[in-house]
Amino acid sequence: MPSLPTVRCTGCGACVQCCPKKALSLSENYEGFLYPEVDDGLCVNCGLCEKSCPVNSTGTGRENFSERKAFACIANGERIREESSSGGMFTVLAEKIIKDGGIVFGAEFDEDFSVRLSRTDCAGELEKFRGSKYVQARTENSFSECKKFLEDGRKVLFAGTPCQVAGLKGFLKKEYENLYAVDFICHGVPSPALWQKYIKYREKKSASRTVKTAFRRKNDGWKLYSLSFTFANDSEYRRPLTKDRYLQIFLKDNALRESCYDCPFRGDRHKSDLTVADFWGIEQICPDFFDDRGTSLVIVQSGKGQELLDACRAGFRSEQVDFHAAVKCNPAYFESPARNRKRTQFYRDFDRHGIDRLYRRFGCDSLAVKAAKPAKRVVLKAARCVFGERFVRKMKNVMQGGKLKG
Repeated sequence: MPSLPTVRCTGCGACVQCCPKKALSLSENYEGFLYPEVDDGLCVNCGLCEKSCPVNSTGTGRENFSERKAFACIANGERIREESSSGGMFTVLAEKIIKDGGIVFGAEFDEDFSVRLSRTDCAGELEKFRGSKYVQARTENSFSECKKFLEDGRKVLFAGTPCQVAGLKGFLKKEYENLYAVDFICHGVPSPALWQKYIKYREKKSASRTVKTAFRRKNDGWKLYSLSFTFANDSEYRRPLTKDRYLQIFLKDNALRESCYDCPFRGDRHKSDLTVADFWGIEQICPDFFDDRGTSLVIVQSGKGQELLDACRAGFRSEQVDFHAAVKCNPAYFESPARNRKRTQFYRDFDRHGIDRLYRRFGCDSLAVKAAKPAKRVVLKAARCVFGERFVRKMKNVMQGGKLKG
């Protein structure tokens, strides 16, 4: 029987899709995450699953990784930008691939608003892939479908989390010149079961079924984004990230997959050609690209990635920025989230309690943290008046565990 990783497993499904005997399947554990299970009656111990597993072959990183570049980018189309989480660059890249007769893979909501990877060769369908989806997506048969298109000679843009891109590369086992892999700076993925529980909670509150949802509405600006639901009775729920119960549980790192706390695909172990993300800190690094409507950070990680970006130049405006300054404001590029000490208890309580109880126990700041926030604001405001903004930025960096630099 094959020896597959357990806690380290990312749930990418490469092992399942490569099995010639269909001896592997993905099953939910008690937390709602998918893990592989082996049918001993079908398994012939060929070892293909172990060889395909990206966690088993993370390697030492790219030899030419020091050549990476970073750009601030904004798509030309305002509608595309408005419907995207950041600056709309995924759509710009995807439209180019489709124009060249290619296929695009991305994450979409299905009929019950769970998330899966699917594909399209129609620019009019790219809308379904836009916007962040803060829940783990099922890869289903996307790797094997991708391989078929690649071997037919068609260009493929595959967009997913860093572990899903690594899973695809592990499944393919060789490089394809017509494959363009795009990942994003990933905070981590919450349980699909938590998301489904939250959908039912919101539907009960509204007394109606969900017809549309979005994790990153920009009604109150790009930085203070909102989670929204539209219901069949024409009512709507919308709350900013500071007030929404699901987003607060997610951002407190209580509900992430275990492998996310020690992700093997950050930093120089990204397997993508391009990394696309929100450009947090853009107002400090490149103020001309900040209007609180969304700016993309694009990190070029291969020559092929640079070629694709250059081929799309007519569709966006950009400015190259210092890579180290960009990732300093986006530390999840290199760093995994810290495992919350309440994480184990969260999933012990998950089935027993509703969203309100889970939020009170695992999504709210403690009384000590709440009491400290006003005092911190007063100290920073006084320091800003006396010493200036540059000094305050240094103070914040020290408070967050950074190093004080001149």
